[in-house]
Amino acid sequence: MHVKVGYCLNNNSYICIMKEFSLHIDYLILKHDCVIIPDFGGFVVRREAAKVTENGVITPPQVYVGFNPDLKYNDGLLAESYMTVYSISYDIACKKIGDVVQRLNTVLGLRQPVVIGKIGKLLLDDENRLSFIPNSDFSISHPETFGLEALDFKRLAVVAEIEKNEVVSNRKSLYQRVFAGIGAAAAAVLVFFVASTPIYETNNEKQRSGFFTDVLSITPSIAKKTTVLSENSTVNNDGLQPTVELLENRVNETVEASGSVSLAPNAIETSVSLPKADETEVVKAQKEEKKQSAVKKEVVKTPRYYVIIGSATSKNEAQKLLRQLQTEGYRTASILNSNERPRIYISAFSDKAQAETYAANFRNKNPRLNDAWVYTKRN
Repeated sequence: MHVKVGYCLNNNSYICIMKEFSLHIDYLILKHDCVIIPDFGGFVVRREAAKVTENGVITPPQVYVGFNPDLKYNDGLLAESYMTVYSISYDIACKKIGDVVQRLNTVLGLRQPVVIGKIGKLLLDDENRLSFIPNSDFSISHPETFGLEALDFKRLAVVAEIEKNEVVSNRKSLYQRVFAGIGAAAAAVLVFFVASTPIYETNNEKQRSGFFTDVLSITPSIAKKTTVLSENSTVNNDGLQPTVELLENRVNETVEASGSVSLAPNAIETSVSLPKADETEVVKAQKEEKKQSAVKKEVVKTPRYYVIIGSATSKNEAQKLLRQLQTEGYRTASILNSNERPRIYISAFSDKAQAETYAANFRNKNPRLNDAWVYTKRN
């Protein structure tokens, strides 16, 4: 028997008496499933088996406590509990229980509810009938149902329907993406043709795009002008200059409009010898071009300052140390071979100030390698 009974300053107070009485009821209801209060009624444990609801939820077994006012016969369990705890006789125990029953009837007659431990509360209804309201959380603390919760398992038919809907939804999404891609491609092609150079009719009543028309229209004019030049070969240089300039300008306009023009060999035949450019100007242009290209090239500086994090006595030892550092996460580490000994560095710079700043930051972030230093490589 393990009933914890509190001690009150006033043993006759109602609160102390009901508190001790409730402890006896809580203990006996868990052990015997039934506790009878003589000349009052009995508390009986009622069990409900696990079941599956219409929604597919599996509810665990439940334990409730009911009250039967007809169970008034003294079975001796409650009196025995009082005798064990207080070390009193059977008669004295029955007297204590009788006092509790008297107080219960008095409080209930005043239309006040009486809480009985963890199992529920008693009260009188409007027709002076004794009613019991069980504690809904009693099953949670009962040893048989402790920790059991409801499980929501979906039926196979419901699962199959959900999977079917997901497949249909995925297919719709796939079709939408495919059609969206096709629509975007069609729109891009349509925009390309609509926004391109408009088509117009030439003198030959054929439709050509503006780009090819420019190229084709320049070729006959060039051939015509060169034929005129070859027939009039006796014209002096002053007479040739406007024609040559017109020819060059027309060709330049065609090249600028199309990006490039490819003419067949011997498409332009001429016997006119154009004046050669001055060789000194060509040389100057070549020098200027070389000078500009030299300015554009970026000067690649060779690293001279290395942030050293370790040294070794031999190459094998340096390789072993490098592998260990890379395994620990220092992926940028490498070996610097020098005349003195191989060294392990974490980074290299062409500027000393940058190297020293990097080394200071590295020492702060890596306390284990706080002896990192900057090594200057001599040329």
